[in-house]
Amino acid sequence: MTTERRKFEHIRICLEEDVQSKYNYLEDLSFVHSALPEINFDEIDTGIKLFGKHLSFPLFISAMTGGTDEALKINKSLAKACQKTGIGMGLGSQRAMIEDNSLTYTYDIRKYAKDILLIGNIGLPQFVKGYTEKEAIYAVEAVKADMLAVHLNSLQEVSQPEGDLFFKDGISILRGLKEKLPFPLIAKETGAGISKETAEKLTFLDGVDVAGLGGTSWSAVEYYRSSEYKETVKRLWNWGIPTPLSIAECRTSGVKIIIGSGGVRTGFDIAKCIALGAQACGIALPFLKLAVEENVDGLVQKIETIKREFKIAMFLNSCQSPSDLRNRPLFLTGDLAKLMHQRGMDFHYFNYR
Repeated sequence: MTTERRKFEHIRICLEEDVQSKYNYLEDLSFVHSALPEINFDEIDTGIKLFGKHLSFPLFISAMTGGTDEALKINKSLAKACQKTGIGMGLGSQRAMIEDNSLTYTYDIRKYAKDILLIGNIGLPQFVKGYTEKEAIYAVEAVKADMLAVHLNSLQEVSQPEGDLFFKDGISILRGLKEKLPFPLIAKETGAGISKETAEKLTFLDGVDVAGLGGTSWSAVEYYRSSEYKETVKRLWNWGIPTPLSIAECRTSGVKIIIGSGGVRTGFDIAKCIALGAQACGIALPFLKLAVEENVDGLVQKIETIKREFKIAMFLNSCQSPSDLRNRPLFLTGDLAKLMHQRGMDFHYFNYR
């Protein structure tokens, strides 16, 4: 099956089937309410600077798709909404346009979003199999992106009938890329999270996107495509490190920038992720249906709702800027608290800051 056809199937499945993880661990987090904020709501500044670009608040639309005409419609709508709301955007895997340069147009959305932070995207297996800095530079420069994410999708690949199971020497390959590329380079998981042990090996990069367990399960997506080993793939549906746990682990690893994604659905979720240690968050699936419908106004309204939720969370935590959230106490409960305890985390750090 061609990469282009596979991307189309992924879009269809995400729209039509239940592909969510069975538990969103962000529900196990809550803030300690500030009854006397001592700030004025309208004076709160939600903006941040990320990889040299200003964002109106700490959100970008995570990588979704590319390589098909349908993908162009989706990416175009997302780009327009991001430009109007001042947030960033990640492109879907650009493998299709590297395999077939005629598909580059499906990712070329800079004309619709001249100011946004735009992140290119190629999978690590492609570099293991022979891609070099040449393909990385092409992926970024051909669409006027600002940087590149190399996605780490071992769980998805092993769930695919046509998966690329090539990850040997990945760390040294990433290190070599970082030394040769003239723009920021980050590693991005795709739904299974990044542990402290892995993050400690990636501190030479400009950051990581944890993309943890809690949102779209790519094993679930592949389950609907599977014919052989279907039950095996189903058993991987909830494999991974929960997003909030992954953020907390990466916080102590020494990585420069942490992006929290994987089950982030609201502005309150974004605030929780930043309180745990992230600098920004990514959201994907909740925007897909509106993007397919080319409903830019609907996308803008949804983003603005999430922004207001985030600002409310800041207000109720007496935060003038997003970075203030990192000093605010959190309640940790449920399965997340149990997992954090097993990983030896100091709950006092989060409870009494």
